[in-house]
Formats: sequence, C-alpha cells, structure tokens
Amino acid sequence: MTRSMDRLAGVALAVMALALLVAFAAFAQKPKEPWEYLQEPAFKSAYMKALGPKSKTAWLAKRDGPAPQDKFITVAGERYVMNSFCKNHDCNNNSAVLLYSPAKKAVYGTIYEKGKTTYIGDPPGPVAAELPALWKKEWRSNP
Repeated sequence: MTRSMDRLAGVALAVMALALLVAFAAFAQKPKEPWEYLQEPAFKSAYMKALGPKSKTAWLAKRDGPAPQDKFITVAGERYVMNSFCKNHDCNNNSAVLLYSPAKKAVYGTIYEKGKTTYIGDPPGPVAAELPALWKKEWRSNP
C-alpha cells in the first residue's frame, strides 16, 4: 500500500511540476510592444544588423508607432515571434512586419515605405516568400 501511495505522490508531483513549467513558458512568451524588444540585447543587435543603413530611419529605429499584438508563428518549419509596427500618423505608407527567432538570434522582415518594399535580414527563400503575405494580412486586410 505504501508503494502505491509513493508512486501516486510521485506522479502528482511530476504533474504539478509540468503544469508549473507550462505556466512559466506561457508567461515568458507574453506579447510585447515593438519598442520593448529593443530592451533585449540579443534582439536589438540582430535587428540593427538586419536594418543596416535603415537603422538611421527614426520610425524603424525606435519602433514606437502603432502595432498589432505580436504573434508566435511557424514559417518554413521554424518558430518565430512575428511583430508588426508602423510609423506614427502614417501607417498606410510606412509599415513593417518582422520575424524574430530567439533561438537563432535572427531577424527577418519586410518594410513598406511609400510604395517600396525592402527585405531586411537576408531571409531564407521560404521565409522571403511568406513575408509579403504576412505583411498584406497585417496591413491591408479588411476586418
């Protein structure tokens, strides 16, 4: 009888530990505002590198314009945090969609500026192929 109770207690403890781990993972991945990512050194470094000369463009460097809630998505078999943002008072003409891989410390994205689209971060082919659809869904879909 004692062995059964010990086993049951062990299983209960394992289930509680797993539940705690899942809860912590969900908390650790809570959505952020675009500017909050700049407080993470790994993201900021990857983002500025991906931007290259565009890092001098204020709305891109600050990421402080309006933004839909970020999402966790899978593109080409890789998991990314997708976050979008636009220029204050000019979302229709200036907007961006970024994919961030914390595991790879890589940022890929598409930036739309007054009719011109630019890819950043040298996205792999399958990611580059998906970025226009992601941008269109964020910035040109009708609710």
